[in-house]
Amino acid sequence: MRRSALQARLPRLCRRCSANLRKQLDGFPAFPVRSRQDGGFLIPDGSHNDYDFARLERAVAALVGRHEHLRDENAALRRDLLEKEQRIRHLDEQLLEANQRRQDVGKHIDELIAQIDQLDSQFESQEEV
Repeated sequence: MRRSALQARLPRLCRRCSANLRKQLDGFPAFPVRSRQDGGFLIPDGSHNDYDFARLERAVAALVGRHEHLRDENAALRRDLLEKEQRIRHLDEQLLEANQRRQDVGKHIDELIAQIDQLDSQFESQEEV
C-alpha cells in the first residue's frame, strides 16, 4: 500500500483502534484533564501515577497483542494473494493454450469442409458424365 493511501486511512484506523481499546479498558476510566474553572474535575496530582502506569502498561500490552495478530493476519493474506496470483497466471496460460487449440481445430474443420465440398463437386461432375 502506498504511503499516501495509508496516511489517508490512518485517522479511520486510529478511531477504530481507539474505540476497541476503550472497550478493553472500560473498567479503568481515564482522568479528565480539564481544570475546575473550565467546568471539569481537578487535574490529578502525582498520587495516581501508579494507577496510570498500570493502565498504560495494560493498554500497551493490548496494542502489542493486536499488532502481532494483525501482522500474522497480514502475512496470511499476503500468502493467499500470492497463491491466487500464481493460480491466475496458470489459468491464463491454460486459456491461451485452449484458444490456440480452438483455432487449430477450427482451421482443421474448415479444411475438412473444403475437402467435402471438393468431393461433392467431383461426384456431381462424374454423375453428369
